[in-house]
Amino acid sequence: MKQFIYEAKQGQTVEINIGYDYFRKVFDIKKYNNFYLYDKKISFFNKIKLNNEIPLIGNENLKSFDKYLTLVLRLSNFDINYVNIFGGYSVLELSGYTLENINISNYSFYPSTLNSAIMLPLKGKYYLNFNWKKDFLVQKGYPKKVNIDTKLFETIPQKEMKNMFIIPYLLGKILDSKISDLSLNYSKLIFSEIDLQEYIYFSVKQWIYYLKSKYRKFPGENIITLFYNKKSGFNKSFPQVFAMSFLIELYISWYYGFLDFEMFEKIEKELKENFDIPYKLIESIDFNDFYCKKEFSLFTSSGKIISYKIPYDEIKNIVKEVKEYFRGGFL
Repeated sequence: MKQFIYEAKQGQTVEINIGYDYFRKVFDIKKYNNFYLYDKKISFFNKIKLNNEIPLIGNENLKSFDKYLTLVLRLSNFDINYVNIFGGYSVLELSGYTLENINISNYSFYPSTLNSAIMLPLKGKYYLNFNWKKDFLVQKGYPKKVNIDTKLFETIPQKEMKNMFIIPYLLGKILDSKISDLSLNYSKLIFSEIDLQEYIYFSVKQWIYYLKSKYRKFPGENIITLFYNKKSGFNKSFPQVFAMSFLIELYISWYYGFLDFEMFEKIEKELKENFDIPYKLIESIDFNDFYCKKEFSLFTSSGKIISYKIPYDEIKNIVKEVKEYFRGGFL
């Protein structure tokens, strides 16, 4: 078991634990009105009988205002002592948003996907989708603990698990870290539990290092919002969308002269050869309902990140150009 403390900017602390097959211990803690929110896709819960449980269906559609209101109504009927939350990013984010809004600050996260275990929701903000806009509503907050149990990853289908190494691969590229190469190797799904825990520990440390930097966004995060809209919906694979968004922002960086095209091609090639990324995803961008923020965190050839504001019309034209680039080569 590995343990360390994340010291947030607002002075709060979050205990982070990483281990294997220890999550069941929380069910042995008999405290008054402990609650459990969990993703139905976690098969372990089919074998556990719990009181005070609320199952959820984890995907981007979960982070909607109506799902938030439904959860508020269910939780408001109880005097709650503590909440343990099991799920991927959408379950953790909806739960954190909801609990903070009803003044419940005693809760722990148990990430059930590699994405949510590495890119931990520790920015001090939780987001909901609203009016077909991704991450439009914001609520401040932090969990008390994050308990990463790699046992929870065992029921993830291999194809999905392989793609979950996309985000740590990109994190490694941004920070010029060995986790980039490790992610490519581990995406072949050949590793021991001890190796995986060490990899997650190192990756989480890298993510926290980035969170403590001056940059408010990770390269790729701004463009993500374009993939979720009324026309194409929200039911998409987050690692695939993140990879496409990252590539688009790399292209933007090259467009403005901050990145060599050779580096863009190298990262694009590694993503294409090692992961399942359908380039046709870019067709889901609706240019008639085009919404994203104007300030970008752009990755440069020097390895530095720069904050760069781009006029709205320019962003739209560049994304159209990227669309044609991918259409010519991959669609």
